[in-house]
Amino acid sequence: MKSYDFDAVTYDGAVYCNECCPVPLDSDEVMPVFADSEWDCYPTCDVCGTQHDYMGLTSDGIAYEAEHNTEEGAE
Repeated sequence: MKSYDFDAVTYDGAVYCNECCPVPLDSDEVMPVFADSEWDCYPTCDVCGTQHDYMGLTSDGIAYEAEHNTEEGAE
């Protein structure tokens, strides 16, 4: 995936898959989640629940994901 590619967007404080976004993607209020962005955790679509893991994680995000994956494995 190229740094300028995206499969998710933010709109009105929420994350959506491109297909789930309630407004057109070219709206001024829609911001793409680019592949070269860094997040504190992988964003999840508010409509369908798809977790988007194509972008990078901050150091806090790496720690969060490691802790979260350990907790899921213990169940």
